[in-house]
Amino acid sequence: MQLEGSLSQFPLRELIEMAVYSSVSGILEVQVASNVGRIFFRDGLPQHAELAGLQGIDAIGRMFAEPDAPFRFLADSTPVTTTLWMDPWEMIELAEHQAQTWMKVRLHVPLLDAVPVLRAPVQTAISPGNEDLKPLLTLIDGRRSIPDIARDLGVAPIDVYVGIATLVQHKIVALTQPQPPTDPVSEQTSAGEAEEKREGFFERLIARALEEERRKSEPRQSEPRQSEPRQSEPRYFRNKSQE
Repeated sequence: MQLEGSLSQFPLRELIEMAVYSSVSGILEVQVASNVGRIFFRDGLPQHAELAGLQGIDAIGRMFAEPDAPFRFLADSTPVTTTLWMDPWEMIELAEHQAQTWMKVRLHVPLLDAVPVLRAPVQTAISPGNEDLKPLLTLIDGRRSIPDIARDLGVAPIDVYVGIATLVQHKIVALTQPQPPTDPVSEQTSAGEAEEKREGFFERLIARALEEERRKSEPRQSEPRQSEPRQSEPRYFRNKSQE
């Protein structure tokens, strides 16, 4: 079974309620900007939600902030790691409450996996008005994404997004695109090829050195000495002639 459409026609709340009442197992996908959010259901109960580094209620709350996003529901029963334990109705209420905050945040932080960069040194960025954001400012290094910073701080992601939105609004922080992940397979292949070339080079050197050592150790074939009798001339003939 597959159902698709727009949240403007079928609000997210109704879609979740429909999945609960129907006791279906599947995945509800919601397009959020360039990311896809997913809510996993098993026998009608929400089991897990994810969206660009967000999980659980944080991911669903961000989906509720997109009232016109396209969606689709796919039948699926693959087991997932549970990140949602609360009653579905409580989950909906909490997600709708978070959505109000997310709507304000997305004006300044449109990309969920954006990487914040300081416009000035940390000491300069910290002012008497934003001392409570000092722990957040110290983790902004131009490499960590916002979900990474939230995980390192050990606080709710939505609180970090609110802080980043405030810093962006005051032009203390700029946002950059996340770097595309590198392909470990291609890296291993390149490293393997380089290692193979390096090993082949050394093998050739070793083989050449062994060949030279072998040649040096072999006795050289030389002409027979004059003092020694030639193999073609018997010894007694020579003695007889000398007499």
